Amino acid sequence: MKLLDWIKANRPGNVSEYDDRFEIEHQSGEHSTVFKNAEAYSGTMNSLKSLGDTYTDFDGADLFSSTFKIASIFTPKYVGDVELVESLSKFQDWVNQLNPSFPESVIPFMYQAGIGVYAVGEESGKIYEWDDEQGALTDEFDSLEQVLTEWLDAVA
Repeated sequence: MKLLDWIKANRPGNVSEYDDRFEIEHQSGEHSTVFKNAEAYSGTMNSLKSLGDTYTDFDGADLFSSTFKIASIFTPKYVGDVELVESLSKFQDWVNQLNPSFPESVIPFMYQAGIGVYAVGEESGKIYEWDDEQGALTDEFDSLEQVLTEWLDAVA
C-alpha cells in the first residue's frame, strides 16, 4: 500500500510538502501529518515490510486529527515543539504495560483513538487489533489498507 496515495484518494484534501513531512488538510475538516523517512533504514525491522511504504518512504504519522498514530522507527516526531508521534520503542514500552496477548511475536506500531493498539505479526505480516479497554484481541487484518478502509467505511 502506498500510504500517501491512499490518503489522497480516500480522504482528499490540500497536501503541503515540507522538508520533513507532508501535511494534509482534508476536505472533511481533519488534519494529517505524514513524516518523511529521512534516513535509510535498510534491513531495519524486516517484519514491517508488510506495511508497504509506511516505513520505507515514511517514518511515523498522525492521521485524521489523531485518530491514528503510527510510531516512528527511532525518534519521536515533532512539528514545532509539539510531539505528534512517538518512537516505536517508547510505544512498545507503553503497550507492554497493557499486557496484550497476540497469537505470534509482534511489533506494535499504531494506536487508534477509542480502539487500541495495532501490531504486525513478525512471521505472518498480519495486523492484530488489541482493544485496550476490553483487554482483548478483537480483530486481525491482512494489510494496513484494510484497517484504514474499515475505519473509513465506519465513519462515512
